[in-house]
Amino acid sequence: MIEPSKVIYRYGKIIIRMKTDMNILSERPPRLFATLVKGFNLVASKVYLILIPVVVDLVLWLGPKLRVRDLFLPYLNAFTANMLKISPKELVETVKASNTLWNTLLEQFNLFTTIRTLPIGVPSLIARESPITTPFGNPWLIETPSLRIGIAIFGVLLMIGFFLGTVYFNALSRSSNPELEKFEWKRLFTQYAQTLLLFAILIAVMIMIAIPVFVLISIFTLINAAIGQFFLMVLIFIGLWILVPLVFSPHGIFALDQKAFPSMLLSMRMVRFFLPGTGMFVVVCALISEGLNFLWTVPPSTSWLTLLGIGGHAFIVTALIASSFLYFREGLGWMKFNIQKMAEAKSKYENGGNPVEQ
Repeated sequence: MIEPSKVIYRYGKIIIRMKTDMNILSERPPRLFATLVKGFNLVASKVYLILIPVVVDLVLWLGPKLRVRDLFLPYLNAFTANMLKISPKELVETVKASNTLWNTLLEQFNLFTTIRTLPIGVPSLIARESPITTPFGNPWLIETPSLRIGIAIFGVLLMIGFFLGTVYFNALSRSSNPELEKFEWKRLFTQYAQTLLLFAILIAVMIMIAIPVFVLISIFTLINAAIGQFFLMVLIFIGLWILVPLVFSPHGIFALDQKAFPSMLLSMRMVRFFLPGTGMFVVVCALISEGLNFLWTVPPSTSWLTLLGIGGHAFIVTALIASSFLYFREGLGWMKFNIQKMAEAKSKYENGGNPVEQ
């Protein structure tokens, strides 16, 4: 019989090796709402899990703001002036409105919000809103002196953000495991390295896809604007169809100690062939998170009631991520159960042949 802890599943020429200490096989797939309830109960019993998101939001809200307004405003004004010279009269108001919008964005943008990294990072309500006022009045505004320094700060903030995200996901992974896991610094830094690698792989894939996509959209838009919009909508649906199977890519890194690329492959195979209901799980989690964000952002940034929004957002999103780890572990048990049954059936069909094993 094939070992539950070492399973090799062949699909075409791809071999996925899943190594884990979990010896639990599940005879049924994970249930959506039952898993969500478990995730919320887990975070309610271990409230310290929301500490990192709360601290990050408090620093972004009450701390100094690092802006790039003075750095980019001259370029924006020069671009707008050139556009006004060459644009026809009917587009002048559009150009002015666009300039006003970009001025507002530069006024509110806080470079420190870069600490909110994706796909692995600390969830932040303040990073989404980027308010420029606090209950203490106007915060300390710092302007980035040069583009070189700005890029350096951007890189440092990304590294810090991914490290905090690694600590956060590591804690959620260990807390969601039914077996007790001790904290290990070596394991944490290994996961950190794989987190950076996962980010680099995703960026490289996005760049390779984006370049031909933008070219095609431009061509179709030149032919007919309606065709271009339709083509864009089709590409968005295709992108979602590609991205949803990758939703468990971080989970393999933290729950199974896998490397970035094998974790992505495992996520894709698991969702495609064993957990087609994952799409509904992702949609429900997104609806809960985004729906409640309207509630958390009701108080203005000058009100101390924003503290309730910060705490509520941290609790809800942490519970949803914890639920995703529970869903992943239960789905992995269901996947192993099916693979083992297929291996046993194959052995019987081959008159007692041994299944592929490592």
